[in-house]
Amino acid sequence: MVELLFIGIAGFTTVILILLIFSFLSKPPGKEARERMEQYLVETELAEQREMLEIVTVENQEEPPDMNDDDWLKENRKDKNQNIKIFLANMGKILTPKGMAYTLSEKLLRADVPLKANEFVAIQFLVVMLLLIFSLGVLKSLPLGIILSIVAYTAPLMWLGMLHKKRAAMFNSQILDTLTMIANGLKAGYSFLQALDMVAKESPNPMAKELKQVIKENSLGVNLEESLIDLNKRVNSEDWDLVTTVVLIQRQVGGNLAEILEKIGATIRQRMKIKGDIQTKTAQAKISGLMVGLLPIALATMIYLINPAFMSKLFTFKRGWFRGWYVVVLGLIWELIGLYAIMMIVDIEV
Repeated sequence: MVELLFIGIAGFTTVILILLIFSFLSKPPGKEARERMEQYLVETELAEQREMLEIVTVENQEEPPDMNDDDWLKENRKDKNQNIKIFLANMGKILTPKGMAYTLSEKLLRADVPLKANEFVAIQFLVVMLLLIFSLGVLKSLPLGIILSIVAYTAPLMWLGMLHKKRAAMFNSQILDTLTMIANGLKAGYSFLQALDMVAKESPNPMAKELKQVIKENSLGVNLEESLIDLNKRVNSEDWDLVTTVVLIQRQVGGNLAEILEKIGATIRQRMKIKGDIQTKTAQAKISGLMVGLLPIALATMIYLINPAFMSKLFTFKRGWFRGWYVVVLGLIWELIGLYAIMMIVDIEV
């Protein structure tokens, strides 16, 4: 059985590689359009740098320009690993449905990972196939191969979620300072776009990177309202969604935007205070729920280390249609349900 699965997986991988070779040898779609757009972006960026520089010395002209926050896009197009990226992209196109590609693209964008959805799926697929081939061909263990494959598939998705949460937390912590600087800039006579440019130069990442993206899109002819909406989709922040809504309404009906932003800042500050109080009061319940959920697993592991024969009956017991490992699976399912219920109870939205 294991040998047949090994042959099947190896054959499937071979077919995928053959399709990729033909796809790799063909001309990538839209290559000429990308080259024209890339040339236009480079020319626009150089023009902006000339306007910002007041004095240019010979030494500065010989040095390469400083990296800004969006240069990784061009760098990824021109780096030495371009062939590898084309290979992964072509593989991902074969393996990724359109709906899944769109959802995964949003996750990668929010996590600020410089990979396309097709490339990400291709890397997942290669890792899963390698682990399956290794488990079946070398270790001769199908259960271990399945477990490793599940881990290899889910771990990158969990990693994306962690990156997104970390980046969102950093972005939310910078919103109050951003609103204060924008309001002060408006009071000093700046336009809203000039105030955004000032904040982008003074703020740290990720706020600076996102605002620079808005300014660059506006310089390329994208409507400011659309750029702000796209920014809100990228960061996925409730507080910034409130700021975006207020700015869009003000641009339609008018009003004192500086005063409005100050009031919004006070509201967000109060929300953050309430969130902090809730997190402090629910921290004990979250830790208790996590400990209760992990206790049976830790206890079973300790018993197995002390007396393996005693615990092995859960996996070797047979009586008719019943198997001992059914109890293990059922217990794990109820453990996950209970842990999820506890986390939902202590997860209070403000």
